Amino acid sequence: MKYNYTEMRENEHSYDNFDLRMTNEVPAVYVRSKMPEDNGNPYIEALPEARTEDEVFTTYNKQPLFPNEKEVRNMSVNEKLEMVALLRKVRFVLPFHALLEQEFNNVLRVSYRDRIEKESEDPIKITMNDTEDSTHVRLEGNHGAASNAGITLIGYSGCGKSASLEILLSNYPQVIIHKSESFQRFPQIVYLVVVCPANSNFSALYISIGEEIDKALGNLEPVYEQMVKRARTVGEKANVICKLIEMFAIGCIIFDEIQLLDFSGQKESTYESLLTVVNKTKVAIMAVGTEDAYSKMFPNLRMSRRTGAFIEANAYCENKQYFATIVSNLMKFQWMDEKIEPNREIIQALYDVSKGIIAQLVSVYMYMQIHYLRAKKKPIINADYIYRISRQYFPGIQPFLDDMNNHNYEKKREEIMKNGNLELERLIQNAQQEANREKIYQQMKISEEKGLPAIKNNAIQNIMNAISITGEIYNKTRIEQAVDHAIGLKRNVNADEGMITKDAYQWLKTHASDKRSGTKKKAVMDDEHIQIRDELLNN
Repeated sequence: MKYNYTEMRENEHSYDNFDLRMTNEVPAVYVRSKMPEDNGNPYIEALPEARTEDEVFTTYNKQPLFPNEKEVRNMSVNEKLEMVALLRKVRFVLPFHALLEQEFNNVLRVSYRDRIEKESEDPIKITMNDTEDSTHVRLEGNHGAASNAGITLIGYSGCGKSASLEILLSNYPQVIIHKSESFQRFPQIVYLVVVCPANSNFSALYISIGEEIDKALGNLEPVYEQMVKRARTVGEKANVICKLIEMFAIGCIIFDEIQLLDFSGQKESTYESLLTVVNKTKVAIMAVGTEDAYSKMFPNLRMSRRTGAFIEANAYCENKQYFATIVSNLMKFQWMDEKIEPNREIIQALYDVSKGIIAQLVSVYMYMQIHYLRAKKKPIINADYIYRISRQYFPGIQPFLDDMNNHNYEKKREEIMKNGNLELERLIQNAQQEANREKIYQQMKISEEKGLPAIKNNAIQNIMNAISITGEIYNKTRIEQAVDHAIGLKRNVNADEGMITKDAYQWLKTHASDKRSGTKKKAVMDDEHIQIRDELLNN
């Protein structure tokens, strides 16, 4: 296959011209590989480069726009409570992010390097965007190559694995469309993210892969999910998955939340079926979850070797110097009466109740803000206050935090964190509703003071009287919409009934296509009727 290369400037990536959050299908952009052995391999040269360390720092550090101190002082308590929810959007660059970027890009290239493109004389039917198409190309695994393309991302619940995954994949299109010299299109699915179904087995896992293939290809009607479902045994389902990997040149399958799988009663042959998929197709595998779940999913060394690089996502949790930096950055965002500085006592207390886990740190800090804002008598923010907040909103969690190496505690710890976060969301939603109620009350008060209800009703009646003379046909709902539009104009903040009526009528005339269906009356107006109309419309 022949194709033209695109030159990349400094700090440019192949698909910068596409918003990969909004579209997952892009035409291939080819950049000459720095590895001579990869030159001419369209599946590799269509991949974007991994982010540099500088790009990792700027991309993984995400902080929403917060109000300044003056704006905060002018906020009501409920408005401040509403703002606390923004802390969920704060992201910090973590020590494993740069390694994750490099390893993911590397396993994709290794995976595609270990395959051979085969052309079929007979067309291979495929379905994309619910439309049948065909291709003559499939990508088969090279059985002489080593099957070690993979990553294992292991860590405590809440340490930032899934959030990091989302940012990582924002650099990659999910589906790349190649075109041959004969203008035939063939897709390359760069990655699939399969969130492991709760309490399910490998049979359900394979069905989920089929479901994600349909989503990647834009199929609203399940085609490949049904294809996997029709296979009766786990082994047969694995064979179907192999064919789909070859058909769509799937680069990496990411299994997220592997701890949700039910490992009880799984036979050795079940795990072997996954190993067979990797050996046959050379697809890369990425397993994301807890260490205990990893050891159950890959029960022997021969299988675990297939998952390649091992990244311990929670390693940063033990670094108290790094934790202090995170706390200092997090505490820039606060809505208390007086700014609280993160002293040694506060930092230690926050570490004790979170053990450095980012999600737990943010949750406790959010509760500190909420509890403070709701309290009639403002508490003193110190270590005792932090410990009290943790005991109140995450009851019983401390023994499970104090023994992080006990894998049996992981599920219980995760359950307490989940319940605490559900209560946190409830409090924030209540605050948002209260803030909205306050705004509505103020708007109603202003509306009454200005006499807007009467102005609105009179303007609607004026227009209805006027169009009964002109013969124009508008329904009342449309007229009310026009009046609301006129009232909302900035220049009409203090406008009277006449001005509102005039602007609403002008808006109706410029939106003539929105008239009620029907035949326009032929109005015959003498000078007296014209004068009446103009008086009604304040002309």
